[in-house]
Amino acid sequence: MAAKRQTKIERYRQRKELEARLLDVRRVMEGGQADDEVSRDFYLLNVQRWITVCLEEIEAIDQEVKILKNMDVLKQGPSHQPAQPSRHPMKPFILTRDALQARVLGAGYPSVPTMTVDDWYEQQKKRVLPDQSIPRKVAVEDNSDAKERDEEEKEKSAENDDEASLLKARNWDDWKDSHRRGYGNRQNMG
Repeated sequence: MAAKRQTKIERYRQRKELEARLLDVRRVMEGGQADDEVSRDFYLLNVQRWITVCLEEIEAIDQEVKILKNMDVLKQGPSHQPAQPSRHPMKPFILTRDALQARVLGAGYPSVPTMTVDDWYEQQKKRVLPDQSIPRKVAVEDNSDAKERDEEEKEKSAENDDEASLLKARNWDDWKDSHRRGYGNRQNMG
């Protein structure tokens, strides 16, 4: 294996040197300054290049022939894989339009309605107009009470701020002033 590797490396080096020399000679030939010796070198270098290409192709073909022979042997020989046990044939079954089919296939649409439109209208009518009087404003009043409570809590928390939280907030504000947005986020650069 090591000898094959060394020969491949040496052949690769020779091919690169040959192609470099061939390129130089080709430039001279295209320039029109070529005499008989330069044109002879050009053709000899071309022949040598194609000889190396042919040798590489012959080696590749030999490897493919070996692989194909091994594949033929494997196809003709008995397989070493365990045979799968034979299964009993399954009996066919037919779904009918009954409870079994409904369980398997479902209703055919995402959800079954829980009430009719008339039931929903009656429910809404009872909630909005309980005694044919003015609609309730309980929800609006609850909403305003919640807003007032939130405002009171914010005021109490602002009054109860201690020195440490104020210092922390000021330091954070100073840091934001001196560092642009996204500073230090180097992992997620786009």
